Amino acid sequence: MTQRIQLRRGLKANLPSTGMLAGEAFVTTDRGTLHLATDPLTRLAVVPALDDLTQLAAIDGAADLLLVHDADGVGQKEKRITFNAFKDALNIPPESTDEKVAVAAGGTAGYIWGSDGSNGVIRMHASMSWSKDPANAFVTLAVGTIDCGTF
Repeated sequence: MTQRIQLRRGLKANLPSTGMLAGEAFVTTDRGTLHLATDPLTRLAVVPALDDLTQLAAIDGAADLLLVHDADGVGQKEKRITFNAFKDALNIPPESTDEKVAVAAGGTAGYIWGSDGSNGVIRMHASMSWSKDPANAFVTLAVGTIDCGTF
């Protein structure tokens, strides 16, 4: 006699939150996700293989999410963060599409003076680096080659 394992299935919005059996599996038909019950009130989402995910064509910073593996986290280590919140954590202005970085923690990324990027933006070349002296407010700009051109 052949035996089968049948999984409960349905929409993600209809996943149960009570009355589950430990080890019971649920498949969402609208999202293609798998969830396992660990006890009557708790279910654990099974994270898809990253290689199986399709590429996103464009970013909606307020709505699109990044998947992060929280190495120090407890329990489910995969967490999500919006793209805009991730940029904020890196101190990159929300409107920026450039690769700006702040020299000092808490500084506005890419703006040495000024406030909106129309003034005070410094773009770094690969042959350049900058660092802030921890003892004062000075920033050191290290330049490998300075080419003033010809005249």
